[in-house]
Amino acid sequence: MEAGCRLFYFTGGEPFVYPGFVEILARVQELHPRAHAVVLTNGLLLERWLSELAGLDRERLHLQVSLDGLEREHDHLRGRGSFAALAASMRSVRSAGLPVTVSVAVNRVNVDQLPALARLAASWGAAGLHVMYHFVRGRGTDAQFVPPEHIAARMVETGAVCAELGLRFDNLEALQAQVFTMPGTRHDLSGMGWESLAIGPDGRVYPSPALVRVAALDCGGLDQGLTSVWRQSPVLAEARRASLADDPDLAADPLRFLTGGGDPDHSFVRGASFVGHDPYLELANRLVLHLIAREAGRYPDQGLFRLRMGDLRFDCPDGDESGSDGSVSLTHCNCVVSLAGPDGHRSVREFYGEAAREAKRDIVNPFGPSGLETTFIPDQSTERSYGCGSPVRDAAPQPGETLVDLGSGSGVECFLAAAEVGPEGRVLGIDMTDDMLQLAIDSKKPVKERLGYDNIEFRKGFLEAIPLEDGCADVVISNCVINLSPDKRQTFLEIGRILKPGGRLVVSDIVTDGRVAPSIRNSARLRGECLGGAMVQGDLMQMLEDCGFAGIFIHSRHPYRLVGGDRFFSLTYEARKPAHGATGDPVRVVYRGPHRALVTEEGTVLERGRITTMAASEAARCDESVFVLDDEGGVVNVEQEPCCCASPPEEATAADAPRHPPVQPIVRHRSGCMLCGAELVYDNQAREQACHFCGSRQQTNSRCREGHFICDRCHQEEGLEVIRHICLERSEQDMIRLLTIIRSHPAVPMHGPEHHALVPGVILAAFRNSGGRISHETIGAGIERGAGIPGGACGFWGSCGAAIGAGIAASLILDATPLTPHPRQQAQEFGARVLAAIGGIRGGRCCQRETWLALTTTARLAPQYFGISLRADSVIHCSQYRQNRECIGRRCPLWEHRQTEVEEDGSRLGLDVLQQRML
Repeated sequence: MEAGCRLFYFTGGEPFVYPGFVEILARVQELHPRAHAVVLTNGLLLERWLSELAGLDRERLHLQVSLDGLEREHDHLRGRGSFAALAASMRSVRSAGLPVTVSVAVNRVNVDQLPALARLAASWGAAGLHVMYHFVRGRGTDAQFVPPEHIAARMVETGAVCAELGLRFDNLEALQAQVFTMPGTRHDLSGMGWESLAIGPDGRVYPSPALVRVAALDCGGLDQGLTSVWRQSPVLAEARRASLADDPDLAADPLRFLTGGGDPDHSFVRGASFVGHDPYLELANRLVLHLIAREAGRYPDQGLFRLRMGDLRFDCPDGDESGSDGSVSLTHCNCVVSLAGPDGHRSVREFYGEAAREAKRDIVNPFGPSGLETTFIPDQSTERSYGCGSPVRDAAPQPGETLVDLGSGSGVECFLAAAEVGPEGRVLGIDMTDDMLQLAIDSKKPVKERLGYDNIEFRKGFLEAIPLEDGCADVVISNCVINLSPDKRQTFLEIGRILKPGGRLVVSDIVTDGRVAPSIRNSARLRGECLGGAMVQGDLMQMLEDCGFAGIFIHSRHPYRLVGGDRFFSLTYEARKPAHGATGDPVRVVYRGPHRALVTEEGTVLERGRITTMAASEAARCDESVFVLDDEGGVVNVEQEPCCCASPPEEATAADAPRHPPVQPIVRHRSGCMLCGAELVYDNQAREQACHFCGSRQQTNSRCREGHFICDRCHQEEGLEVIRHICLERSEQDMIRLLTIIRSHPAVPMHGPEHHALVPGVILAAFRNSGGRISHETIGAGIERGAGIPGGACGFWGSCGAAIGAGIAASLILDATPLTPHPRQQAQEFGARVLAAIGGIRGGRCCQRETWLALTTTARLAPQYFGISLRADSVIHCSQYRQNRECIGRRCPLWEHRQTEVEEDGSRLGLDVLQQRML
């Protein structure tokens, strides 16, 4: 146990002949909470020990019982009456509820009985069947050897029987775990010498149970100490050095890294080498091809691919303490049952069961709904709302619709959707984790009371087998869950099954731009954190098309996490289940541009400016870039729905608002009014106005030309969450890089009071990441202080919020208070110098320019004031001058030609000189 052993196998002879054997099993289970005992037995003595065995932890005990054939064949090898005795013993074991697997050592006599033996094992209550391949050693002779092609045919038949009976077939399941894994994972021999060894009855250590008493493989005695033998034995060192990559005979085998190159036990018995002589390697190759064909045959042939490596995963993630980089995996030893299990859901289910009981801060949704949208949802659900977006907002569910949330977790998305679809609609949450389902059900009661109706139901189920009828859903959503599915292709086919024709799928999930490191994709922890199963974005788009979806549209994409050198992104996308063909009378359309041409989902090519005919239903799915023409060639005037940003009636007041306002899908505009995009109007004469969202009435100097007013708190709410998450979680030292990351998020507008909180957050985060001693709480305090600076401070207060934000950061780093003379003076002087840099430019407000100036000035002043260097090296290529009505063009330090000058200079000196000139 001190060396990390958690799995103990006992074989024979017959272990149960020893009077104190059950006490040994109990002792094993007492060694560690995860210690597991496996016994290979003939089963004849089990009845004698049933009462003692029943006292053990059944979850950590496994019995593997040998069966040599049907009654005549078994009795021929074991003695007359042994089959009947074994059958009686198995019935008793079944009544006692002990876990048992039947094992068959295949030979010429019993090979054709394998399908029948599977049925017999199921009738005895066995959980699985395990086949061991014949060793030509000891009493095993060449006469009993069965050609691999013969065994393969029977194994395929037996696999079908096991599937019919719900019986695990260990050999096929262990092999499919090797085949259906992530691309780039190589299987190379077994765990011999790496994660297993054997102790013989002579007290000597050997590489595996099958090789006990092979003199050439004696690794040492127990008197030397097991750990010492493990580390120092030259025999085990040789086993660990062995690799199928070194065998020239295997170089031409295209399946070698799937099969693992054969079993080292068989190789050594046949050829005195751990690799290259396994006579059953051909059997493994045949079974690999069978498994690939079998699984690919489950999917319809309707796209470019039926199945690609990585789409389907039966592999077992490595323990995070394994120390492996994940690129090489070891096959299971063939002479014992595989206990790892191929259930791709198990590790994820355990991960999120724990996350339901205790909130996991690392995976709390940083981009989800908050504030007013969640006021009617209990804290216990919002605190455990895991995800990477808010698909409800982009799905925009309509009153009366049926919405399904896959992987509903704590229920937050379902509760938000329930407010949208209303009492006539229906919301169904599907999750596989009991603890999460219970959490959602417990939270549902207060939600139902606050909404005034109950339209939510939670069900247990897998994404690959959704427990709903065909065509029942108008919209399906999922928040950072599909990446956890071991069979994503089947998941998308299931979504297509339950959607109505024309129904939509809206998903927030994690993607990458390329293949990530094996250490990430094969880590149990990172798989649970939604990184190990993240798809390459291009592969995801292709899979959606393969599964029959159309109208694929990306709503948003923003940085999520950086692990090692691999970047992950949160992607929210939409896809639709096509309606039943193109319908309606043909209409004439013209594509407006700006591109030379586009191709519709139905395959119609629309060239810019050229009139084309298509079905009315196809035209209806085109966006505003396609004009529909009337009989005279003019554009058809389509009556528009009332604008969602229309002002409420003047008589409406905050008191008229519902106590728990329904969730409103918000379309955030990056510039101008965040509600409708109209130009903002500022006036020195303040007047009272009600916030469009929260209804609070305030004195304000600003509104948009359409009359909308959004208070600072509502304006900043989502942006502040983004700022907090990125500043607290990112390890980036370059302040300009952090600025760019935050401003690329759709919740952060081009201009707005969010930037007042952004500046202290970025400075404090960079200070921490550069070695400064500062806590998460201090960074959060800086962001909160910055959030209190009102919008428009640069004009109405005579001091830019970015400069005040820099002063806030300085006061926290210097630990200034109103009663600390020197730190207070230093913080004020620091803020004044930043304000001087910003005030040196004449022009209307530009939050990008002013935050850049605040951060680059901070970098220049940091060594003097903070005693530490801060970086501001990244270059901003301004792309907003077309949208910024107040852009000052060539006078701006971020104007492209001035950026080029700085870049050509190639050093920090260019930035410093530029700043000095501005100061």
